[in-house]
Amino acid sequence: MQRMKLTTAARRSLLGITISALAAAPLPALAVTNCEGFTLYGNAMNQGLCKSLSPATQNLWVCGMTTGSTDVHVTFNRGTPIHLTVRINPGNPTCQGNTPIGGAFPGALTMPGAPAMICGVSTQNWLARLNAVAQMPAGGATLCRAPFLAMIGNGKMSPGDANTYLLECNAGNNPPPANACP
Repeated sequence: MQRMKLTTAARRSLLGITISALAAAPLPALAVTNCEGFTLYGNAMNQGLCKSLSPATQNLWVCGMTTGSTDVHVTFNRGTPIHLTVRINPGNPTCQGNTPIGGAFPGALTMPGAPAMICGVSTQNWLARLNAVAQMPAGGATLCRAPFLAMIGNGKMSPGDANTYLLECNAGNNPPPANACP
């Protein structure tokens, strides 16, 4: 019986040390899934954060959040993790940089290790704006499809461009055979 108590105590001690070590070490950010990215884009466009949204038929899916000499946008595709990019004078950039976005939509996006500023633009300001995007209810659709269907109805996106995202929502996170986005 004495040996069992020591083994249990040793196990508890080892468990405590392991938990302490894990808590002290930074954990890698979870990648934002394609479904979350599509859902973010649709809701951000509906709420005006995205000023433009590229058709999903393009190589990279871009949510343009500014216009003019300072270009701030979010980009991803099935092979490229979602990230925030800043460019000054986008046609002939005098400064440009980007930082990955992790976490989850809605409201829990992160930028682990991001610089406070890229080209004089606050990354945390844009992160706060992205996290402020509310997710619309699914209604009779999925959470991913609902904002794109709403944009067709309110004239914020052409049916053709919206359809490219609706097809991506149907394709889900994985290559075929994939499950549709929730």
